[in-house]
Amino acid sequence: MTTHKFLKNLGIVVLTTGLVACNGAEDRKAKYMEEGKQLFQAGDYEKAQLAFKNVLQIDPKDAESRFQMAEALSKQGKIEAAFKEYSSVVAGNENHVMARVRVGQLLLLNRMVDDAEKMAGEALAKEPNNVEALVLLAGVQSAKNNNDGAIASVERALKQSPDDVPATLMMASIQTRLDKADQAIAMLKEAIAKKADNVPLRSMLAGLYAKTKNAAEAENTLAEIVKIEPQQLQHYRSLALFQVSTQQVDKAEATLRDAVAKMPDNDTAKTYLIDFLLEKRSPEVAIAELLPMIEQKPDAYELKFKLANIHLAKKEFDKTEATLKEIVDRDKLGPSAITARNKLAALYALTKRGDEAKGLIKEVLENNPRDAEALTMRGQFALAENRIPDAIADFRAVLVDQPNNTGVLKMLSAAHLRNNEDELARENMEKVVSLTPADETAQLDLVGLMLKGNKPDQAKQQLETLLKANPKSLKGLEALFKLEVTQKHWDKAQAAAKQVQELNDKDATGFYMSGLAYQAENKLAESVDAFQKALERKPDAVEPLTEMVKSYLVLKQSDKALAKLQQVVKQQPDHFVAYNLIGGAYLNEQKFAEAKTAYQKAQSIKPDWYSPYRNLALIELAQKNKAGAIDIYKKGIEKTGGAMELVDDLARLYHREGQNQEVLALYETSYKQHPDSAVAVNNLASYLSDFAATPENLERAAKLAEPLLKTNNPNMLDTVAWIAYKQGNFDKAKEIMAKSIERDAQSPIANYHMGMIYYKMNDPVKAREHLQKAVDKKVEFDGLAEAKEVLGKL
Repeated sequence: MTTHKFLKNLGIVVLTTGLVACNGAEDRKAKYMEEGKQLFQAGDYEKAQLAFKNVLQIDPKDAESRFQMAEALSKQGKIEAAFKEYSSVVAGNENHVMARVRVGQLLLLNRMVDDAEKMAGEALAKEPNNVEALVLLAGVQSAKNNNDGAIASVERALKQSPDDVPATLMMASIQTRLDKADQAIAMLKEAIAKKADNVPLRSMLAGLYAKTKNAAEAENTLAEIVKIEPQQLQHYRSLALFQVSTQQVDKAEATLRDAVAKMPDNDTAKTYLIDFLLEKRSPEVAIAELLPMIEQKPDAYELKFKLANIHLAKKEFDKTEATLKEIVDRDKLGPSAITARNKLAALYALTKRGDEAKGLIKEVLENNPRDAEALTMRGQFALAENRIPDAIADFRAVLVDQPNNTGVLKMLSAAHLRNNEDELARENMEKVVSLTPADETAQLDLVGLMLKGNKPDQAKQQLETLLKANPKSLKGLEALFKLEVTQKHWDKAQAAAKQVQELNDKDATGFYMSGLAYQAENKLAESVDAFQKALERKPDAVEPLTEMVKSYLVLKQSDKALAKLQQVVKQQPDHFVAYNLIGGAYLNEQKFAEAKTAYQKAQSIKPDWYSPYRNLALIELAQKNKAGAIDIYKKGIEKTGGAMELVDDLARLYHREGQNQEVLALYETSYKQHPDSAVAVNNLASYLSDFAATPENLERAAKLAEPLLKTNNPNMLDTVAWIAYKQGNFDKAKEIMAKSIERDAQSPIANYHMGMIYYKMNDPVKAREHLQKAVDKKVEFDGLAEAKEVLGKL
């Protein structure tokens, strides 16, 4: 589609500044308007904008000056502001044709095809032969795959203006889509013969030469563009990129060096060369080229930032820091120094120097309280430290000046989600999706938020929008499949699975999805067939094999499960998952000896995998051999490096036997092995507070548990709160426990703990409420007897 190209070629007029004392408002308006037009023609778009703004200050309803101001904004790349002004003209003046054309062009660029078509229709209703409006209509028709209509519209435009460049580009684009590249090339060559210096025509011709594998002509055409506009850096870059794509690396380097020679003061040209050397030569070659450039021009901060980035990529953190500090020392409080401080703060955060990072961020914000980068980093620190209100405040502050910063909008959404503000989280993610409709990850995050908010219809609508834009989105189809399964729309779930199959019949994914849907519908025989098709496409896939075995076992067809698994291990003798599944099939029939043999085989193949140890221990427990189970758990914990699954199993076994010291010793060892594991920390701190609650142990438990406050896990928050309760700090305990219950209001243990906190705080009404909830759950837990006892007293 050549819409971008012909928009760049549009003549957009603009505005200026300068107050001249003229007699009468109309004279002053005319003076400013003429001044704006002259500045626009001279390419001084910023001053032109100000001149047109002066006209509007005299007459806010002057449609033409507002249109011209929009044109100036567009030339400066301020597209959103330009769109707003164009739209204002459209709303206030029903006869302004070109405002409608511009609005339509921008709508088309944003894939709002129907709205763009409306603008084209309104423009052509006023001026049926307006060339730009006809080209816009052709773009709309092309977007709707109405090639005949698009050709007819362009032909009408070319009839009015045979040499119009946007119309020519549009016709060439349509011909290319219709596999008539030769005709498109001929048309462009004919147009270039009349307008030899027209860059857009040559750019499209180069693209068509490349498309038709005529590399020599493509390269020659790109080189001609460089000659036409030798001070336009992008042309050198386009030529170099093409040369790289055709394996002409030396010629590409020469092109970029030529750009540096022709534009010695252009630091961006130098960075392009450095990037090339970095990718195609080596970091050392790039640095060797870069250092003399910096020496010749010490204030070239763009080059110094490039050097810092290279050092950072090489993980040369000391050199990165030194380079950034040089910028700070040289630029003092200038914009580059501020940027360098922000980068230094990010470096300190990366290298776990959090206090230094925060100090720099504070320094930046003292000089510029609205610095977006510093505010963002401060918000990220707050989010990581679970200071959610602070994070939200910082992210919102960034969005005041950068309302369309999608990265910050995503972080703000995450912060609201952490704060249990699901509606606000969803609203911010909706903004992200509206700004970046091609961001599938954002769309899928929005779908998840909609489902979390119990809005399945909206979630489905969002998925349909995603799939309309990209029917081949595997993640989108998988999300739609899961939604249909959740809603028990079995036919629709199978339809989504079939779409995935059609995308790639040789891939297992679609057939695995189909099997899961049949399984959920309790059509187990059909699920087995689907899983078999998945395995035919990917014989080593674990998931379909596992689910197939599950279906067989529910069907009480252990013999078929075993036959399939024996076939698998015959073909893949080291398939430890298959041996584990064989053990499960035998265990399902109470064939302990056979199950044990299979699990031991899996264990021998994969000795660091926790599952076989756990299953072997279960066999011993089923045969009343606790000592044997304990030995297996201990061996598994040793071989797996302290797998938490085995630690938890053994701890529960010890706890049931009242062996609290053994549990503590186990958790101590686990914590030493995994000091950064929140689970290991929680286990030890919780058990210390419940079963070794000396003042010293409680103090240690409280210190251990401090990092758990940064989590959103209700059980871990409960641990911190209960330790505070045991220390007699009831206010703190109540505050933290409230957060835990907010996340899991039905937890019997959390309600028991909250009830006891209120009991100690002499609030019998709330104590009774929570203790009753705990008891009503009819679940066994440590403390149930105390809950009943206190409830009886109340």
